[in-house]
Amino acid sequence: MNPEALLESLRTGLTPFLGLPALNTPAPVPGVVLGAPYDGGVINRPGARFGPWAIRNATMGMGRLSMPMRLQGQDEAGRGMAAVDWVDGGNIPTLPFSMEQALDAVQQTMAGWLAQGARTLMLGGDHLMTLGALRAHAAKHGPVGLLHLDAHSDAAHGEMWGAKYHHGTWLRQAIEEGLVDPRHTVQIGLRAPRFDSEELVFLLDAGVRMWTPWDLQDLRLDAQLKGDIARVGQRPAYVSVDLDVLDPAHCPAVAEPVPGGLTVMEVLTLLRNIHRWSAPWVGADIMELAPALEGSQTSAKAAAHIALQLF
Repeated sequence: MNPEALLESLRTGLTPFLGLPALNTPAPVPGVVLGAPYDGGVINRPGARFGPWAIRNATMGMGRLSMPMRLQGQDEAGRGMAAVDWVDGGNIPTLPFSMEQALDAVQQTMAGWLAQGARTLMLGGDHLMTLGALRAHAAKHGPVGLLHLDAHSDAAHGEMWGAKYHHGTWLRQAIEEGLVDPRHTVQIGLRAPRFDSEELVFLLDAGVRMWTPWDLQDLRLDAQLKGDIARVGQRPAYVSVDLDVLDPAHCPAVAEPVPGGLTVMEVLTLLRNIHRWSAPWVGADIMELAPALEGSQTSAKAAAHIALQLF
């Protein structure tokens, strides 16, 4: 965040993501950051509705380029900062008591920005909101390729407590609605024990490629990983990061922490390599930060740096 943006935040009390200009009305810009303050789809440990504010606050004082990028000779005026003209579009008006309204608000708000040619970066919010984002992107691009970083498959079947939708169902719904091309979908970080055989059969039959943290440690599989991610980019690509892909030691403030996850460095390296292995993404999100579940900013800072790497 440059000094002028920092002073503006102190003056107004508003904290746009990385000090970007705030713009609440869709306009022809390269990209927009949008918050999705909703957590009505969370099964356990709610609080993700406060994630967008926490991620924005965690970018206070941050620059828009990481040290590795600066050491490579990039600067904010050059190719390394194509996102310098992005804006912060504020939070999507999701009502806390209506899942249908929240999904529709995400879809409609995002569609307005997509119609202006913007790419989108959504700050969650629970992972169900990704379904609304994918509905908007599929309406513009057709079925998208998907890179999904998560401890869970999010392809659960059947109702839970009478609800068809929750944060563990959005990927199945996206595939069934034709929003995502499963043959161009890769999931990384899967390890949760609540993964039943029906989900596995559904995903494998659809053509989804799945990677566990243990697979990523096997150097013999590097070429296969590059090939899988390259296949995602053969279609307009969407990147979705559930912060529980990280080990709880690195990011405890999530609804469903699962030990044995990736480190922050592993996720940053993976996202950095996307630019080499795949086409640029058209949309992305970072979901499931529940800041009240942690007394420090460790999780929010991890989210902010992951967002910066995507940015």
